[in-house]
Amino acid sequence: MLLIGSRAIVHYFPDFRPPRDWDLFGTGEEVAMLAQRLPPMEDKSPQPHKSHFYYGDAMVEVVDIDHSPEWAKVYEAFRDQPTIDDPVLGTLTLAPPAFLMLTKQTGLIYRILHWHKNLEDLYFLRDRITSVPDIVAQVMPYVLADSRKLFAESTAEAMRAVEPCYVDDPTRAWAPRTPLHSELHALLAGDGHPLVSESGAWQGYPDATPEARRERMIRLFAEEATVLAAERWLTRGFHARGDDERTATRWGVRNLIQSRLPEGWRYFGVNHYREIIAGIPSGWSTRIESLRERYPRPETPCTLTPVELDCAACPTLTSRCGEQRAWAGNAASPHRVRACR
Repeated sequence: MLLIGSRAIVHYFPDFRPPRDWDLFGTGEEVAMLAQRLPPMEDKSPQPHKSHFYYGDAMVEVVDIDHSPEWAKVYEAFRDQPTIDDPVLGTLTLAPPAFLMLTKQTGLIYRILHWHKNLEDLYFLRDRITSVPDIVAQVMPYVLADSRKLFAESTAEAMRAVEPCYVDDPTRAWAPRTPLHSELHALLAGDGHPLVSESGAWQGYPDATPEARRERMIRLFAEEATVLAAERWLTRGFHARGDDERTATRWGVRNLIQSRLPEGWRYFGVNHYREIIAGIPSGWSTRIESLRERYPRPETPCTLTPVELDCAACPTLTSRCGEQRAWAGNAASPHRVRACR
């Protein structure tokens, strides 16, 4: 079986955080073998391509590659990689370190649980891995294709949750979608001139030098994320995690990464998360105080249980808000709550 995730990472980097679960990929025959050796997790919904077991206090999640053509190709490509032996799980093939890093990166443009923990894991690996071998580059398209299918539904929800000022046609001028959005861009732009209005902005400044291009893209991403955060803070707040500027900033960057931006822009946000956060000036929230009287929050308080996602606790349930489904609680006791977009 193929081992990925934190159990594989800690084999290469002993100073990595202690692993909790086992993330495996195996054939149908190998999954059946595990079913004879380990007790099943009864509280997990059965899925044809994925099984869950208990191994002591840890969860074992194993994907049946007979039902996943993309991962079957990855499994075959890594057949000759180093192995470790476990007395219960048997011989496990270790995925290469660069592959473990890129699988962490892949999930971050989607709405996943423990997003910030996975982001920290990615940067831990990026600080230690300097190159990507050919064998890893060759299989990454399969992982990307599998992720697009796996997260298709949650991606559609995330893309409806926030609306960035993205313009896909370079011949079209920027047109802010609401008066509030326009005012926020003017208030929060570094020099009063919104970067989003510049020619070629969302095309990645194709006429700029590589270094200038990267710097301007970081500034553009930071500005748009701050505007989205300010818009949310003014109209709904962040009652789940604390109604403060740091919470708003993190929410804005994360949700822009998970928005309807093209994949390239979303991965840019992941790869430059540190620089984007650093490029958002502290104290930006004081600039929007003048708008509070004209854009008051709905008065109906929210009594919902805060959910796992940073952005999903709802401060109000009124006709002004759409509704979406969000999971609350942990794997052992999931329950549904309603939350506004």
